[in-house]
Amino acid sequence: MAKQYRGCSRLVYALVTESEGKTEYGTVKTLAPVKSVSRDIDASHENVWADNAIQETHFSGTKVTRSFDCTRLEPEVEAEILGLTVVTVGQKKAYATDPDGSQRPYIAVGYALHDGDAEKPCEVVWAYHGKVLSVSKASNTIDDGTGSEGQTVEIEFSAPVRPFTATKKRNLDISMAVADATEAEKWFTQVVTPDNASTVFTA
Repeated sequence: MAKQYRGCSRLVYALVTESEGKTEYGTVKTLAPVKSVSRDIDASHENVWADNAIQETHFSGTKVTRSFDCTRLEPEVEAEILGLTVVTVGQKKAYATDPDGSQRPYIAVGYALHDGDAEKPCEVVWAYHGKVLSVSKASNTIDDGTGSEGQTVEIEFSAPVRPFTATKKRNLDISMAVADATEAEKWFTQVVTPDNASTVFTA
């Protein structure tokens, strides 16, 4: 029987800092318990026509948009990935939405896919240089027939500013098949890139 993806888990993120010719990834944090993952690759291109036929196709940038259907995000997490303004209200924090979406931070996102075994992922992923496009919320009145609603986080990943040393390319993401949950746990202790991938399982 053909394998299929049935399950996902371990949705995490890390802030990306780019300065002085260097890219750094922050501490890996849990984004939210994830219910589903979708991935859409879009490569923009332009066809060159001559003599009523396509003579060649020029491909430019590739981007990957991922949507994560999650349970409710913690307010602090939502504020961080959206770059919201923190407002002090007595002893508490409130978060005000910034109208300038360009101020949203870049984040790296990691997650695991399963093939039906809830305890053992079959593939793990890290995606780099993503900006959150939207965080949607749905809420219903409370009654006996109301199901729980979560949130959908849509993130667009573009090429990093600088190429990785190992590949000499501005790779958008990396994925790997894993044999057991222990390998998956090691994968998410840091943002895995082409440059540090060889060291992940040596520690």
